[in-house]
Amino acid sequence: MIGRRDALRAGLGATAGAVLAGQAAPARASAWPQRQVRIVVPFAAGGSSDICARIIGARMQGATGQTFVVENLPGGNGVVGTMAVNQAPADGHTLLLGATTTFSANPHTMKNPGYDAERDFALVGVFGITAGYLMVPAEAPWRSVQELIADIRARPGRLNSGWFNGSSRIPAALLKRVASLDFEEVAYRVIGNAITDLQNGQIQFVFIDMVAADAHLASGRFRALAVTSAGRSPRFPDMPAMTELYEGFELGGYLGMGVRSATPIPVQQAINRQVVAAVQSPEIAARLREMSLEPVAMDLEACAAYGRAERIKWGGIIRRAGIEPE
Repeated sequence: MIGRRDALRAGLGATAGAVLAGQAAPARASAWPQRQVRIVVPFAAGGSSDICARIIGARMQGATGQTFVVENLPGGNGVVGTMAVNQAPADGHTLLLGATTTFSANPHTMKNPGYDAERDFALVGVFGITAGYLMVPAEAPWRSVQELIADIRARPGRLNSGWFNGSSRIPAALLKRVASLDFEEVAYRVIGNAITDLQNGQIQFVFIDMVAADAHLASGRFRALAVTSAGRSPRFPDMPAMTELYEGFELGGYLGMGVRSATPIPVQQAINRQVVAAVQSPEIAARLREMSLEPVAMDLEACAAYGRAERIKWGGIIRRAGIEPE
């Protein structure tokens, strides 16, 4: 299975000089944007995709002088919003908040999502790379993953996890498989409903990406037992990584910007320059790191290689988790 570092190396095939050269290309090479730009987030407001879309969109609006509007179109594990962009004109004025779920996981968990991530879309910018937490209510009795697993084994079928996208579904399914556990995986349409049920005790744990988890952990109502990154998080060095318990339990993901692949290359390059400039901005880079998202600047070629490597990586993880396409 390709790990996060391997996938990252694949995506960063272009040198830093190439990225900077792409960024420095003259703006007149493309007239983009000519009018208001819509950024479609295929998930509900309040999640990591929504937060990042608004941060990057505000920076691009200031840089271009055009209005950038974020529109949340949740549903179907990201399919509703993704399809809306696929049906919009391929002129760069309708962007898709690209994520691991829509571009890497859905191609392997859905028989026919209605789009082909490789054929229909181009990843034109990567904001950063992140991982997830195994999160439980603050008042829960478990102080470690081992204690949670022991309780699940002691009460088979009585404890439940919740999921609301590919990044939350796949880790739970993988844990069930590698630890031979019996628990219910409860599907939610939006993250907010899952968090409410977690707090109220309807479900007992969730896997949630670091960006979305930030505010929930800061509230004191929840705590994290482990991270799904390759190693421990610099923010929480005392928190174990899932890889310490189960080899290969590394489920890092990314957030970025996508467009229809039919979008003219000069427009794709113009969008890429804006994303790279935003990610390299010290203010935005610091903000992303505060949310446990490690900024990454990639040119178009590197974005394509990274996106392809991530699809391969997640295909392997999903097969290991025993998830069959539906």
